[in-house]
Amino acid sequence: MSGGLDDRIAFGKELLRAQAEMFVRHFGKVESQWKSDGSRVTEADSAISKSIESELSNRFHDDLFLSEELDQDSSPVSVSRRFAWLVDPIDGTNNFARGIPSCSISVALLEEGQPVYGFIYDHMSRSIFDGGPGRGVFADGQERCISNSPPSPQSIVGGQHCEIERNFNDDRALQSRFKIRNFGSSALQLAYVAVGLIDGVIAHKVNTWDIAAGIAMLEAGGGSVRYFVPNPFPLSLFDVSSEPFGYLAASPALCQAMIEATGH
Repeated sequence: MSGGLDDRIAFGKELLRAQAEMFVRHFGKVESQWKSDGSRVTEADSAISKSIESELSNRFHDDLFLSEELDQDSSPVSVSRRFAWLVDPIDGTNNFARGIPSCSISVALLEEGQPVYGFIYDHMSRSIFDGGPGRGVFADGQERCISNSPPSPQSIVGGQHCEIERNFNDDRALQSRFKIRNFGSSALQLAYVAVGLIDGVIAHKVNTWDIAAGIAMLEAGGGSVRYFVPNPFPLSLFDVSSEPFGYLAASPALCQAMIEATGH
């Protein structure tokens, strides 16, 4: 196996910059289809995924490539190699296809199944966020950290779906205490928490590829996370058909306030 973690982090930064150029060229200009699970997919999703896979194969051919855009009928993949790259080529595809700039590319570097570094391209600000535990978190190269403002009615929490039963009650409980925003990209909302742009996030339907990069950055920025299921990391098995799950994340103080509000 060539190179170590530092080499892969440097590679990931250059990789994301190159994919951002392709993202910009296709933004709002591609036809879309619908997957069996009701989510939208475009030709750009596949093109970016294949481009990342090709670049990765050329540079680190022993590493495992995992993408949301793998064949929906493919068998689950054992995450048995030391390094794996978990990719969401376009997060916020509905926005991307309609020309709404709140969308992103999310790439997570896993070591032994654990997110150790994340790279996220934010099309809305044309910024690149990156970071990992012990290495800091950055926005366009400037070191950032999570917001440590005390929980208050002015705290901004990124939301996802207002749904029925428990999920609806969670959202309503938080709406009565904080300001809720939905940016339409799970990866972006978590990244915004990690770099201090918003204060917290709650989501009821995410998968590992939506949040792995942001989780690495959140830990680097000093944040806390509470999953509504057993911790999905370290990731041992990758399955594009896996059931989505819920979580919330914020500074330790706000995370606790959100837990108390929702009962999670």
